[in-house]
Amino acid sequence: MATEKKTTAKKRTRVVKQPDSNGKIPGGVTGKGFMPGQSGNPGGRPKKGSAIADILNEIGSETVELNGQTITKREAVLRKVYAEAVKGNNWAVQFIADRTEGKAIDRIIQQEVKDEIVIE
Repeated sequence: MATEKKTTAKKRTRVVKQPDSNGKIPGGVTGKGFMPGQSGNPGGRPKKGSAIADILNEIGSETVELNGQTITKREAVLRKVYAEAVKGNNWAVQFIADRTEGKAIDRIIQQEVKDEIVIE
């Protein structure tokens, strides 16, 4: 008795170029282009955890009572920095100047020095 071998042929789908797609093949697979009007990443980039700056901004936006006024924590901290500058603390003066006037530009002068060897 002879044994029969079953062969299965894979179905191939044929991709036909659309005449109005400038030669690009529609589809969301890399290298194949995208369907017109559709994003390649409709969900967008996934959100990361909260960054330190985001947390600090959130805390800075909270309000506190100071001398009968309701102000943000950010403003309370800046008032403290100004009070330290008035007392004469140089770091506070520098902090305020850097943020109001802009940091001074550090210029680096580079000179090329060639040493000559003299043999007598």
